[in-house]
Amino acid sequence: MADKWKVMAIVFMILFIIETIILIWAFSLGTEMIDNENECAYNICDGYDVYQYDDYNEVCYCYDNDNEITYQEYIG
Repeated sequence: MADKWKVMAIVFMILFIIETIILIWAFSLGTEMIDNENECAYNICDGYDVYQYDDYNEVCYCYDNDNEITYQEYIG
């Protein structure tokens, strides 16, 4: 009976460590996505009317008045 709380404590510590690792990973991924979006908007497509950042391919697209892609750049 006395060993059950030790096992439960170890399980909860392991779960807490896994949760913390997942939260840190998610925060860093979100920060990277925001940084890439800002890079696309302010540094790459500064003089263009519209921009779009594709998260999957990591490509920044710049559009002109006719909604045609004028410039695109890979952000790696």
